[in-house]
Amino acid sequence: MNVIKTPLLVISIFKNIIKDSVFSSFIDFLSNLSYSSDFDLILNSYSEFISLLYKNSLNQNLYEYVKKLIYSDENIISNGCASCIKDNRNILTIAEYELSLIYNLLNYSYEKVISELNSKFSACNEIISHIPSYNTAEICPFSLSDIISSYERKGFGVFSCYTAFKYTENKEILPVEFFNSMTFADLKNYNYQKEVIKRNTQAFLDGKDANNILLYGDRGCGKSSTVKALINEFSDYNLKIIQVYKESFIYLSDLYDKLRNLPLKFIIFADDISFDEEEKSFSSIKAVLEGSLTDKPSNVIIYATTNRIHLVKESFSSREGNEVHYNDTIDETVSLSDRFGIVLTFSLLNKNEYLDIVEKIANDCCICINDNLRKKAEEFASLKGIRTPRVARQFIVDYMQNI
Repeated sequence: MNVIKTPLLVISIFKNIIKDSVFSSFIDFLSNLSYSSDFDLILNSYSEFISLLYKNSLNQNLYEYVKKLIYSDENIISNGCASCIKDNRNILTIAEYELSLIYNLLNYSYEKVISELNSKFSACNEIISHIPSYNTAEICPFSLSDIISSYERKGFGVFSCYTAFKYTENKEILPVEFFNSMTFADLKNYNYQKEVIKRNTQAFLDGKDANNILLYGDRGCGKSSTVKALINEFSDYNLKIIQVYKESFIYLSDLYDKLRNLPLKFIIFADDISFDEEEKSFSSIKAVLEGSLTDKPSNVIIYATTNRIHLVKESFSSREGNEVHYNDTIDETVSLSDRFGIVLTFSLLNKNEYLDIVEKIANDCCICINDNLRKKAEEFASLKGIRTPRVARQFIVDYMQNI
């Protein structure tokens, strides 16, 4: 057997792969198998490897497990995809060499392991015959060009595994494991609003100039759902969404710095925002929209929802103007909403619009549409005191429970 561990010590680009607990335990096992004559030591190291592999890979396929690590790895190449790293022949040559080392190790199959153990410890054949297996089926050399292409299309690290994220007060970007599955097909009516936001987003993805968008309207009219459905609409693109809560707005410039050079497109999503005039976050989001000395990254756009058209809570005293220059007070309250290039309004529904949405949702659910359905839908809206798409959907849920 010819397994050599030493070259792996000089791996620099894909060092995260070598540090992974499953793969490093596999390397340790191969090293023991090569250089040790202690059967118990070899068997224990194999057990450690198998235990970790079975815990982390549902099909026990070591090759597929490592391949996934490589395609999601954060390294000098993935981080540099947006720059000229693809033209750096020295780095690419090193990467190709390291991939060949990893491939050669993975090429050591379970069958080879059993053969080697039987050869070295023939007296232990009965024990060896019961050693659990691992899978390396359909193994083939890694293609660096395919890996780079994947980095560009899907991202890397946590970005390659998730679509939605949240930005915390600790300046961390954390994944949202179970993102809302809402689609535009689920959202009834408001067709103009949907077309505008889709067109603007497509321009953004195509590298054209695009506007930040403010979605304004009453609660339950589908503002947030429209943004979530948008992400699912463009699921085949390298588009990610990061929700930023109001308390984290003061760190938006830091978030820009994290995203600026990544080979992905990001929607910064601020949901249901409003401000008091003295809040620090009010000035912070104004600055990143327009007015900061630092350019907004070309791969970032902001979509926000609000129930307040001017975003700032106004009091009677502010309307009366406590400042000497009253117009300056008013200008300040509208200056934030003015910095969104597009404002989409989601208005409350009249009776006919509400019933139209009820019927469309009922049709999706294979519910018979008749006058009784419409009557009950109106009664439900009366109890709620409002007609919105959310109320229409809540009515259908309630109606189906009583069929």
